[in-house]
Amino acid sequence: MRAYLKVVASVGLGLCLTSCAQVTKGLKAAKLGGDVDRFVAASESTQKCDKLGVEPAIQEEYALGSALAIQWVQRGGGLMLSTATDQQLTTYVNTVGRNLAMQSPRPTLQWTFGVLNDTRNFNALSAPGGYVFVTRKLLQGVENEGQLAGVLAHEIAHIVMKHALHQYATVKVSGCKGAVVSNAIVSAAAGRLLSASDRDGKLDLDSDTGLLADLTEKTVEVASKGHRKEEELAADRLAVELMLSAGYDPDAYRQLIAKTPEGGGFFANHPKRDERVRQIAEVVREQQGAPGTFAELSTDSLRTPALPGSFTTVKGSGVAKDSK
Repeated sequence: MRAYLKVVASVGLGLCLTSCAQVTKGLKAAKLGGDVDRFVAASESTQKCDKLGVEPAIQEEYALGSALAIQWVQRGGGLMLSTATDQQLTTYVNTVGRNLAMQSPRPTLQWTFGVLNDTRNFNALSAPGGYVFVTRKLLQGVENEGQLAGVLAHEIAHIVMKHALHQYATVKVSGCKGAVVSNAIVSAAAGRLLSASDRDGKLDLDSDTGLLADLTEKTVEVASKGHRKEEELAADRLAVELMLSAGYDPDAYRQLIAKTPEGGGFFANHPKRDERVRQIAEVVREQQGAPGTFAELSTDSLRTPALPGSFTTVKGSGVAKDSK
């Protein structure tokens, strides 16, 4: 018993100094039996769950993205497609969005842009695989194409940098570890996660609609809480670069952020407005002075086009004029 306690005490100290994997290896080598062996088995299974944090294959990304996109459309009151003008507006938003997406590091995604019927929330949403949505309320608030381009570029940036996929990975790993800790397969989905952790960690969601539905529901819960501050600032930075590549003046995006009240809709989970405005100006200055990038950039060559006539379907009457 004394020797057993000595080992346990040593392990307790080791927890402060070594990784979980090393501790598990030491316990396994000690062959203490009983609860310790059960702990070792559970620990090894938990470590396998980390495999689910790997970057998913493109088909897994598309499957998750399409399922999340359906959720956003349902929650946003459906897509604006009922009239010819609505369809023209959707075509226009896709034209602006795809032009920006082509400037990104992931131009070959199946980029799809849509307008949600939501008239209450000033919001924009995205999903893996290239899905981007803006609400009718948001379109009512933009004054020119440059402002719309800024919002679309921000959501494109989230997809390019795979921020939602990071949330998805957390959901998978947590679900797997939860099943291990509870010492029971609480659902069929948890069982399939455990099975995947024994392989390469990648999932075939197209052939498992039950698992897809479960993971989508949990990812929506996480995504609804918003991205981390550093991810939002990174998305703003890349958005500015995409706008510059497409020929838009990022100052239009800065103006949109500056005029919008904090704490709601598109800006509910974002960093402070002033911080974002400052960063946009800093990125433009950096790009103007960076050799081989936008060193010859002149703001006079950038554009902030007016909105097309199809915007009357969301604005009621009148179309914003070009500011340049």
